[in-house]
Amino acid sequence: MTRTLFVDKSGGTFADSLVAFGLAVVVRDVVQRTNGRARHTAHIADRGAYYQVDCGSDLDDTRLGTMPGPYVPAKVIRTAKNAAGLPHDLPPHVLVDYEEQRDKRAAFFELRNALPQEAREARRRGESHPALEALRGQEPHPDWDVFRAINPAGLIGYNKLMTQWWAVQGVLPQVLTLLRDFFAQTPNDLAAAVTAWKRLSKENGWDIPALATAAQIYNPSQGKGQNHPKAEKLHRPGKNLKSFWLLEWLKAVGFYRAALTKQLRQPKGVKRKRDRKTYVLAPAEIELRECDRIMKAFRGRMIRAEFAISSDVLAAIRYTQALLEFTQQQQGASLEARLFELKRPNRVVAGFYSAFYKDLGNAVATMNLSFIRLPGWIRVKDAANVAEALEVLDEHEAIVRQFDESHSDDHGLLLLYRDFLSGNDLWPFFAFCAAYSSYIIGQRERRGGYARQFSVQSLGRLIMSVEPKLSKVLETPGFQNIAYAIRQSTVVQQYRKAQGDRRYNVRYGLGLGLARKANYAAEFMAELSDFLHKYNAENAQVMENRPGPYRRSIQTTDIDEIAELVDSHGAPLVCNLLVAYGYARSPRPETSAEESATQEEREVS
Repeated sequence: MTRTLFVDKSGGTFADSLVAFGLAVVVRDVVQRTNGRARHTAHIADRGAYYQVDCGSDLDDTRLGTMPGPYVPAKVIRTAKNAAGLPHDLPPHVLVDYEEQRDKRAAFFELRNALPQEAREARRRGESHPALEALRGQEPHPDWDVFRAINPAGLIGYNKLMTQWWAVQGVLPQVLTLLRDFFAQTPNDLAAAVTAWKRLSKENGWDIPALATAAQIYNPSQGKGQNHPKAEKLHRPGKNLKSFWLLEWLKAVGFYRAALTKQLRQPKGVKRKRDRKTYVLAPAEIELRECDRIMKAFRGRMIRAEFAISSDVLAAIRYTQALLEFTQQQQGASLEARLFELKRPNRVVAGFYSAFYKDLGNAVATMNLSFIRLPGWIRVKDAANVAEALEVLDEHEAIVRQFDESHSDDHGLLLLYRDFLSGNDLWPFFAFCAAYSSYIIGQRERRGGYARQFSVQSLGRLIMSVEPKLSKVLETPGFQNIAYAIRQSTVVQQYRKAQGDRRYNVRYGLGLGLARKANYAAEFMAELSDFLHKYNAENAQVMENRPGPYRRSIQTTDIDEIAELVDSHGAPLVCNLLVAYGYARSPRPETSAEESATQEEREVS
């Protein structure tokens, strides 16, 4: 009796995850088909050295022996060039026509681009609009990006795997038994599986070798020849690496379920390139059925091409959004209960393995392998937390989307934000906020420029989720009053200036100036005191000579409270919190900096 299977992590890349997902698909389908197509799923869990796939039912010989065929979870890709060379016994349902899907996709985008602006906005927000009826049933194939990634570089190897799988359909139960026995224990006995395959191939008269080329699309670290031992490479330069063909087939099956592969956006003026990024889920504790539905929603959010760093950031944010939104649906009740126990989305799905493929013209090279973790600062324990987390993520997504990575300032900010995103550490976020304070002022100083602000509410939720003890700092009246003074002297006064109100000066560079002094308490307090002295003096001068409304002045008790916070928590922490809050929107339901300024002016008057 076998109910649990194991997939060893042997490569340290997304190849292992693809095998786990491919195996989960096969297991799920076998149990579902042999149970009269009753609803079924498989559970994938990361156990450190291996992935564990729980089948939910025993995979005994009787069950596998009754598996109906044919069973084809991944299709052969037919093109105009390869059609004549494909096996003649392939039925239509195991084929997908590349050119047909390409033309369908082009027609869809032509229709979409012809929509009125309000319809396109409604579609982006997931709302209904009469004009959107023209798109119904015209959507491109959901796996189009996979087809395009495979063709042309990996098409020959991919189709060979798929046609080999079609060739073994006559003894499907025996092949499934081989897979079950291979993964029934850890470490996986690869040598025994290869031997069993050779015996099965000989008995059936197949000409299917046990080893197949390890395609780079599924094995990003295995470029041609680069991992061969040196002595062997001297004798066989340029040889492709080989792997057990059923492992490669499982990776191809898993690619459809767990991967997102997208061409990257290029800067203006750069000739069209096919640079690409592939993201593959790293499961922690998730069911295949849940994963399928979340991935569908996630892919819908990632239709547009993005720059490389933006793509990483948005992938992590948008998958977390899709996961949390799924828990709010009826089908996500089981995941919701599990998430509330685990507290963090990255304990359901850890994140993404990522590979960057550089287009070299006549070839594609793997340039970078990385891991992008889902935000560790998102913690949920009930439905209210989920709603709050989605608000925070929406705000962060809007801020990230405004950056143009082809500009050096934006590029640097995105690097800082990406460092923060995947961790559970506030310091990278503080570095981003300090740099972003100058970005906000700089963008708004330009004619027509605008940069979004974080809201005080979302900052509080983020900071408290990482370090709940900081509530004492955030709730201190002196901290709130001095953050107010920073806000009034920067983003609020900048708006007033644009409206013709020049009563107060805009303190350009205030945030970075404070941050530069943060490592030394005495220097920070001196810098802060100098600003507050000028702020109060300016307030007194305006109240003496000009009509209101007026800004609130800072009291000596506010400075005393900040000094106490510096003594107890350190100058770097207090300084960075002040900068972050000082450039944030005030805690009201507002949509623009203009409303923020107006509301705070009314409050003073």
